[in-house]
Amino acid sequence: MGRAPIAERDRGERGATAILVALLAVVLLGAGAFAVDLGQAYAKKSLLQKDVDVAVMAAAAELTQEDGCNPAVVSTATDYLTRAGNAVPGQYAIDLDGTPGDADGYISCSDWTVHLWAPRSKVELGLGSVLTDEDSFDVASYAAAAVRSPGGTGTLPFYGVQGCDTGAQTIRDDSGSSTTTTATPPSTFNPTSATTGKATISAITPTSTPEDTLSLTITVTGNQLTNLKGVGFTSAAGSPEHYVVTVTPPTSNSTKTITVLVPSQVLDAVGTWWVRLEDTSGNWSSAASAQALQVGEDRLYCDDSNEGNFGTIDIPRTDGNASTWLPLNMIYGVQPTLAIHPAPNGECGGDPSPTVESTKAPPVDGTNCLASEPGLKIDATNSGMVTGVGSAKGRLDADSTADYSRNGSSSRTPGTVKDTNLNDDLLTCFITNGASINDLVSGTGTGAHALSADIFASPRFFWIPIVESDPSNGKKSWPIIAFRPGFLTDQSLSATNAAPGTISPLDGIDADSSGIRALHVVLFSEDALPETAAATGDEIDYRGSGTRVIALVG
Repeated sequence: MGRAPIAERDRGERGATAILVALLAVVLLGAGAFAVDLGQAYAKKSLLQKDVDVAVMAAAAELTQEDGCNPAVVSTATDYLTRAGNAVPGQYAIDLDGTPGDADGYISCSDWTVHLWAPRSKVELGLGSVLTDEDSFDVASYAAAAVRSPGGTGTLPFYGVQGCDTGAQTIRDDSGSSTTTTATPPSTFNPTSATTGKATISAITPTSTPEDTLSLTITVTGNQLTNLKGVGFTSAAGSPEHYVVTVTPPTSNSTKTITVLVPSQVLDAVGTWWVRLEDTSGNWSSAASAQALQVGEDRLYCDDSNEGNFGTIDIPRTDGNASTWLPLNMIYGVQPTLAIHPAPNGECGGDPSPTVESTKAPPVDGTNCLASEPGLKIDATNSGMVTGVGSAKGRLDADSTADYSRNGSSSRTPGTVKDTNLNDDLLTCFITNGASINDLVSGTGTGAHALSADIFASPRFFWIPIVESDPSNGKKSWPIIAFRPGFLTDQSLSATNAAPGTISPLDGIDADSSGIRALHVVLFSEDALPETAAATGDEIDYRGSGTRVIALVG
């Protein structure tokens, strides 16, 4: 067959070109129309997202329980999504009581978090429908907001005991000459006797021994030792442990001393043990004459008390090593989030649910039982508070918060520790009204919400967990029953913003050539803190009370 004439071929090619142009025109027209439809969808999506973000933040502010939405949460979310000016064209009627995925919206609450899906908005397709079988599609929006607690440098690795957890207190090392306190024996012991024994005690040597001592013999000095039956060791804890060593008495009352091997159970338990004598009639020497044997580091005392009511927490981190965990926990705050034990009841045993031990490694959020170490660890405290660890500076090795120092500037303390001037923030500078520090302790009247949210950024502000019983003997574990906010200061309880009173050179820190010997603190009511604070990105899990930070989390 011969080739078609040129004119005929030209007509065919022009026809094909026309058809192609027409098809492309339809495609381009559809694409352009679809782009217009997508622009409409993006505009609606933006409006929806803005509404749901605002609504979920307002709803989260109404949370009063950890799990489940209370009626105020649902009504607040509904109000914000339906109030005038917030409606988006094409939006479905709201009904948040449905199920996930419903076009009319849905809300749920768990772990102090509100999850909100706004009612969808329908986008009608215009000419873009030429590219699909659908004539419309829905635009959805979701947001989540959580109640959090302010972060900052968080919780210090110390514990306090109920009864010594408010007001002016001192976390101190009693081995320093400036803070030495003579321990006073309890007025009664268990076991005790109705009649004072004939064998009496006047002294023991030595009176202390380092932690991890494997064997120790002490010399007991007393009178009427021929009547001696045994030497007793009683712990200073609220639920005392008691061990008796049977001895062979001297044959003459002219012998005033006897040696005894300290039981291994005593040497294994850090804390104060009281030594008494039991005579052959089963009567004990008087409680007032009991002699203190200190095992391990000196305990920490509540002001005006000789009972151990403070101590440090054994809690690991994911950074550093075992030797740096304690100072790093002072610098940054303890790494895992601590929580109140849901069923506190005496000493913790192991880590079955709901108990989470602080010694777990890697650290676990929700830790609610503290492995305690009685005593202020001087070397670790100097590193954590002043000299730092590696590239991490000490907690107090920081300029003062502008306008909150004694000079109203960022200047540091006039005194030094380890040749370092420290942060000089004053507690009274954070008081926003005429309240006194004592008002902060009660958290009522003028003391209620009297503190500025700026306090959370101060390295002198902290939280400590509170336990019910004094874990003074050994590395025992006790459930957390509360948290108490505090501030490093020795300002008078009567001090106010307008009248801060006399301020010591280091404001709350006792030190000598070895470094820090004592930390003076004021522990106050969490009701003195502001009700809310702005999110700064370093928040921690909410503990169920205290200042609330509402943050978008999804």
